[in-house]
Amino acid sequence: MHAEPPIITVAEDTATAVIVGDFDMPTTFATEPALERTLQTPGLRGFTLDLSRLTFIDSLGLGVILRLANELDARGIAMRIVPGPPPVQRVFATAGMAHALPFEPEPTRVPQGSRGERTGS
Repeated sequence: MHAEPPIITVAEDTATAVIVGDFDMPTTFATEPALERTLQTPGLRGFTLDLSRLTFIDSLGLGVILRLANELDARGIAMRIVPGPPPVQRVFATAGMAHALPFEPEPTRVPQGSRGERTGS
């Protein structure tokens, strides 16, 4: 399996990295160096890590995210994390990291069939 580096964009003083698919050992070899290069961007003040397109994460992926969060904190760069799908977020919760990292609040999901229509009355 060929691991792809994250999709990284920089706009003004904020970088965004989108990690797609599995974040496992092969992916860390492509992802960690790309993230480290992005940290060298002059004037960087914000960093968004988008996990919304992840399908799997293992302990190595968790380690990369923790190291990134610590490095950003040490440099005084604000970090926000767009949460992954529920199976990915469960890994963070199980590892006790869900509240230790700057995850954005998840959007409120409206159950199907309840789009604000009134029933009865």
